[in-house]
Amino acid sequence: MNFINEKYSKYLPSKKFILITSAVVVLGVIIFMIFFMSSSGENFSITGNKNNTALKVENSTFAELIQLDSDQDSIADWEEALWGTDKNKKITFNDVPDATYIENKKKELKIEQGVIENETKLTETEKFAREFFTSYTAMKSSGQIDNETINSFSNALGQNIVNPNLIDRYLEADVKINTNDDSIIKEKYYEDVKSLFKKYQSSGIGDELEIVSNGLALNSTNETGNTDQYGKLSTIARAYQDFAKKTMEISVPQSLVEYHLRIANSSNNTGISVSNMVKIINDPIVGLSGLSQYQKYSEDLIKAVSDLETFLLR
Repeated sequence: MNFINEKYSKYLPSKKFILITSAVVVLGVIIFMIFFMSSSGENFSITGNKNNTALKVENSTFAELIQLDSDQDSIADWEEALWGTDKNKKITFNDVPDATYIENKKKELKIEQGVIENETKLTETEKFAREFFTSYTAMKSSGQIDNETINSFSNALGQNIVNPNLIDRYLEADVKINTNDDSIIKEKYYEDVKSLFKKYQSSGIGDELEIVSNGLALNSTNETGNTDQYGKLSTIARAYQDFAKKTMEISVPQSLVEYHLRIANSSNNTGISVSNMVKIINDPIVGLSGLSQYQKYSEDLIKAVSDLETFLLR
């Protein structure tokens, strides 16, 4: 039996995946350098005594740090640092109030007033940049930044950015169980799922990493065509999720329920991962998360199918 053909397996976690991921990591480093005065969805602060510089993640204080305005001049501390003004003084340069100075700088750069503050217009990468700055500034102000602190900070950020875990959509209560559990029914179930998978292969399932690779290459050379490339990814993402949905409509023998759920959930989550990979250029943080998620759930899908076939061959 051969559920997932060679063409599909060819593009699942391999040297190609590692190369693409490495390219994105490099892209992430560039973003870090550009936005190095900015932070992730969590706040990090120094805790403990002077000899203890371990970082502690404190989700509850992030909103307060983002809104912190030390000199009460209506300009948040994180934005003051971006423009080079002193967060503890209302007037940094000559007799010009910081608020006026920053407003003039925005006009010079043709930055619309309020764009930075408009949360709904920010991509996840832009939010990451802003939030990272807040955390970095908090640590820098403490005067306790050393190699251990930086390493802990970087590790915590990395884990947050590329967290591959997604919530499974389907539960055992959603399964249509066939009380007849003989070998003929099991074989029929397998053939039904196999036929369904082949149907969705025509949507491009198995080509996703090649498309991402080509899209990154086109973008790096400023060539046109990457929009079409990522449009194909959206189609593939829907195909994975539709396959999962249709799989859940198939009646399954009781002894195969575990494999059935693993196949459906890993396929659905692979679809979500591919959907996130679409954003790899315009919103690199989400795109990088998508790659990490894809590695996990595409492997899970292959393993689920392999385990099902092994069980049926016993």
